Amino acid sequence: MSGWLAGTFLILLAFHTAYALRKSLRKPRTEDGAPRLSLRFSVVFQSVIFILAAVLAYRSGVISRDLVSPVAIAIGLLAGHLIFGISLLVTHRSIEDAHSHFLDFNSLWDFVADHPYVLSRFIYVGISEEIIWRAAAQPALTGLFKGVLGVGVDSGWAAVAAIGVVAVAFSVVHDHFFQNGPMVTVEFLGFALLLGGLYYWTGSLIMVIIIHAVRDIEIAYLEYAINVHELGDEEKAAKEVEKIYRRDWRKQP
Repeated sequence: MSGWLAGTFLILLAFHTAYALRKSLRKPRTEDGAPRLSLRFSVVFQSVIFILAAVLAYRSGVISRDLVSPVAIAIGLLAGHLIFGISLLVTHRSIEDAHSHFLDFNSLWDFVADHPYVLSRFIYVGISEEIIWRAAAQPALTGLFKGVLGVGVDSGWAAVAAIGVVAVAFSVVHDHFFQNGPMVTVEFLGFALLLGGLYYWTGSLIMVIIIHAVRDIEIAYLEYAINVHELGDEEKAAKEVEKIYRRDWRKQP
């Protein structure tokens, strides 16, 4: 039963990835993106994928009472902030930018406290995406690769292959992966590989969820800070950021 469930999940996830890739590489038919019917189908389809992923994660023992670990959450918060600082160093190629952002705790905390929509949105995204990609897809692919390569294959190599495939698929389903410059694209793929490696080495789902959410929240904060500088008004800047993420939410592949 579990094998059938994992196989169905992987097939649907592969279809979702192929559809998202096709959508990203072609021009949208309308200015607002996909037609409403296509959007509704996409939401239902992704919901089915998430339910299957959650069932697989639960059956493997990942989703349990031990999921919410204060230590893992604290490590995730610190690691997420540090990783994002390194990401800024890679993409901006400025030690000053990375250093100033890394030490800017008060402004970041105020932004999170004042904008609960952004916080709740990215917590949801972190939970749903990490359950699908790390808690379900990565172990399922590891098992598949072990079966294809042979029983005697080192499980570590199968896991490495699974981490790589999941990272690439995770990257291409995000349409911004094809819209950014080369350094940002490479950084995002590296982040996906890092999440896969951390999950494999630690087995902590809550930690990678927190790291993922911290990254997304800090990206939103930087966009907000840029808008404040350009518009000179914090309220208008906040509305612009929320408008962007509400629009992106509707256009999720």
